[in-house]
Amino acid sequence: MPQIERDGVRLNYETRGPASAAPVVLLHGFTSDLRMWHPVAARLESSYHLILPDLRGHGLSESPADIETYTMDTYAADLQALLDALEVELCVLVGCSFGGMVAMHYALEHHERLAALVLSDTSPAYDHPAYDESFRRREARLAENEDYVRRFGTRQLGNRLARDLNDTYAAQGIRNRYAAMDTEGYLGAAHARRTRPDLSTRLAELPIPVMLVAGMDDPVYSALPVMTEALPRARQVIFKDTGHGVPAIHPHDFSDALVRFFEDLQEGNPVAQQVTVETM
Repeated sequence: MPQIERDGVRLNYETRGPASAAPVVLLHGFTSDLRMWHPVAARLESSYHLILPDLRGHGLSESPADIETYTMDTYAADLQALLDALEVELCVLVGCSFGGMVAMHYALEHHERLAALVLSDTSPAYDHPAYDESFRRREARLAENEDYVRRFGTRQLGNRLARDLNDTYAAQGIRNRYAAMDTEGYLGAAHARRTRPDLSTRLAELPIPVMLVAGMDDPVYSALPVMTEALPRARQVIFKDTGHGVPAIHPHDFSDALVRFFEDLQEGNPVAQQVTVETM
């Protein structure tokens, strides 16, 4: 796979679709990698030029040993370097979960490089008074996992998480996922998401069209009203009976929502609306 280097760190990425088509960048979630987007990419690549990075510390990108160097500024600079290397002046940026945090940060620093922004399953701050108990319980579990990785490493965390799954195939997938991730990458990304700046009061600065996507059963769902309050003209797409990770859980429906958003932008149709997606 192609790679670029920034400040001595090799960063992996993949492209799909015709180079002449409109570019769309897809940022994956925490502990995942660019492969999480493959089902979505399969639906979009005939019409769009897709750019799928492995964020530093994930996938085939390198994991620097210094945890303090993992910041949202660093991730945004990595993305800027990739777009520069690929000579992409304007794109649509799509981020899921941790990738959404990176996308949000990048958009506020470099909105002139974006035609639109799509944020799925994400939150604008590590903590906020509006977050509910489900959100806080999830963060507490992630903090426990971070401490466990600090003591025993990512492979052992994968084994621990797999023990809670009844599905043998899913359990093996979890073990493989965490075994493939460097401990430094896990701790670095965890540090970046935990120490990120609060962007909830800055989202209103965005001068570009935004689509917000959330699963109604996602523990992160209480972050959605925080973002919609700051972005009243954003499109909201709510997936019923869906937990965390809409693009991975419902890639076809998510892809359809993306295409409708892109087509409305191209045709000059209104963006602001709330859409509820019924899932099987």
